[in-house]
Amino acid sequence: MDAALKNPTKRRRRAGEIDLNSMADEEIANLRIRMAEAAELDVAARSSNPPKPAMHKLKLLPEVTALLNRNSRDVESAIVDPETNLLESVRFFLEPLSDGSLPAYNIQRELFAALAKLPIDKDSLTASKIGHVVLFYTKSQKPELAIKRAAERLLGEWTRPILKRSDDYRKRALPSAEYDPLSRPKASQGLSAAEAAAVARERALAPQKLANRARVEVDRKTYTIVPRSGQVAGGMFARPLGASGEDAFRRMKARQAAAAGKGPRRG
Repeated sequence: MDAALKNPTKRRRRAGEIDLNSMADEEIANLRIRMAEAAELDVAARSSNPPKPAMHKLKLLPEVTALLNRNSRDVESAIVDPETNLLESVRFFLEPLSDGSLPAYNIQRELFAALAKLPIDKDSLTASKIGHVVLFYTKSQKPELAIKRAAERLLGEWTRPILKRSDDYRKRALPSAEYDPLSRPKASQGLSAAEAAAVARERALAPQKLANRARVEVDRKTYTIVPRSGQVAGGMFARPLGASGEDAFRRMKARQAAAAGKGPRRG
């Protein structure tokens, strides 16, 4: 964190470029230092005996969000600039405290919402290392579900250009594998005899469920491989879609023709 407080006003610029945003640069550099200091004070407060409330980041949060949400391309570029590196102080705000607790929910909510609007690129991620703490929020069980979902969306947006994946779902190429529902592997395959016997015993002792009772699946599953079935739906004797409707229409026309006396004569 000491390195974050060095060279606060250094900014990458082209040769001969006139600095038209010196005031914004100074504001960002000043806020970056204060954010790092607030994070240190909160860590010290939680590490004291007895622990004290971590309030320094919360007091500074309105000023931080006001800057991050400012609708200006120049300010956004300065925020994500690797040499200005304000995102590093944002990472300090989101990191767990010394006792392992997460920062206040308001801090998580406001900063994740602001990060989703910023044009963060690979250089910004490398300099700030903010991707590490966002990955932590996707893996940890402590964040609220809304925060975990926001972290997952951010991680997907940031890794997509690195992995050269398109955000157009029509251009996504998903891996597929042959799937035959009649040849599913048994759950006991790959188990020892004792393990297979234990699985069979658990199934036998499990309470029976009625087949005609509605059941709600509570667990969520994510699939990354698209099944490719080798079977033809309906089998080899399946009729084309809409064939039954065409038959009924022909029978109706035949009855109308017979009623009008235009049916075929019998010899």
